[in-house]
Amino acid sequence: MLGLLRSHRRLAEERVQTVITRLDGTISTIHRAGARLAVARTEPMIDALIALPRGIDLSGYLYTLTRHCVELLGLDAAAIVLSNHDATADVAAAGRDAATARELCRLREGPCHDTTETGRSVTVGDLAATGHWPQFTARAQAGGFQAVHTLPLGYAGTALGALAMFSTTAHEPSADDVQLAEGVASFAAVAITCDEVLRQRDSLAEQLQTALADRAVVEQAKGVLAERHGIPVAAAQSIMTTHSLLHDMHLSGTAQAIIDGTADLSDAVRHLR
Repeated sequence: MLGLLRSHRRLAEERVQTVITRLDGTISTIHRAGARLAVARTEPMIDALIALPRGIDLSGYLYTLTRHCVELLGLDAAAIVLSNHDATADVAAAGRDAATARELCRLREGPCHDTTETGRSVTVGDLAATGHWPQFTARAQAGGFQAVHTLPLGYAGTALGALAMFSTTAHEPSADDVQLAEGVASFAAVAITCDEVLRQRDSLAEQLQTALADRAVVEQAKGVLAERHGIPVAAAQSIMTTHSLLHDMHLSGTAQAIIDGTADLSDAVRHLR
């Protein structure tokens, strides 16, 4: 049992170190995002961007970012879409026609799709002048949009998605607007990464708790079996393992059955003798 506990402890330490490393990178990203947002620090609404959520409601936070993006940059709509999404995936969107922006980000073509796939920005100052993405362009123009600018969401070299900004007037964003949008994209990347880290932490805690609980049941069952049949504990372990393999059961399931008295291993004990 001590060997198993050491193994689990070593595994936990390795995973915790991985989480710490990712959090260190997250802190660096926060600093970079803060620097990009410095241009907008006089705006009262920027406070909501600077304070990362404590225990992340990711969809709510991403929606807040898109809403602030619309207000800060005077956009008609903004949306955040994550990589590896499917046709039914939720997309955070805000603005005059958030529904259309959400629909455009779900298409399998267009600037949003290209940015999530390549990790590169796309700027279309006038949709009427482009021959790319016929489905996207037709749907965007039907919704009244004439320009779109997309930025990648990235963290530690991993593409996480895209921030899409829509306007009903044909124009390209200014350098200041791009800088601010990059800050918003950085905060989105931080939120997405933090959410993933928290999920990993919770999953790891659950796995360790389950493993330790299973080990306790197995140890108890070994003692019960050894005492019940007058055999060494090591022999009880061997019998339980063999029984589990023959009956396609988890060892913890066999152990619980022994404790409950619903597993009869008498024949296996006799063969051992």
